[in-house]
Amino acid sequence: MKTISLPFLFLLFFCFSSKAQENETVTNNPKLERLKSLSQEQKELLKERREIIKSLRAEFKASLTQAQQAILKNDSMDKKERRKAFVKSLTDEQCAIYHSMGEGLRQSRGDFHKSLTDDQKKQIKKRHKHRKNHHKPPLPPAPPAPVEKQGPLEI
Repeated sequence: MKTISLPFLFLLFFCFSSKAQENETVTNNPKLERLKSLSQEQKELLKERREIIKSLRAEFKASLTQAQQAILKNDSMDKKERRKAFVKSLTDEQCAIYHSMGEGLRQSRGDFHKSLTDDQKKQIKKRHKHRKNHHKPPLPPAPPAPVEKQGPLEI
């Protein structure tokens, strides 16, 4: 009887364990489970919605000037300041594109939500409630270390 080398056994074990992990990941993925519960019509509506969002965003991004893009990339401002400066820099035409983008999003959302069954709506509410209850806010920054006061030097 031939003896099996130790490296071959490790390789064999590694292959089987990685396959098992891949299968677990696929079966325990909640996003895939949600997609399985959707009808073909609902999947098409989602796909259409994604395409609408992509086209609206691309149109809005194409209208931005170099200065506006620089504002969005500016890391020296915090999020609120950056948004305030960006909104001030928008032209009337860009505001109209932005508002039409929002309207298109609401309309595509409405079509999809009208197609949902009561069970699917309950699942979505349950998922949102779970996320809300289990989301941990980021920790506040640590306070600065106290500065030790040094007394006069003793000799």
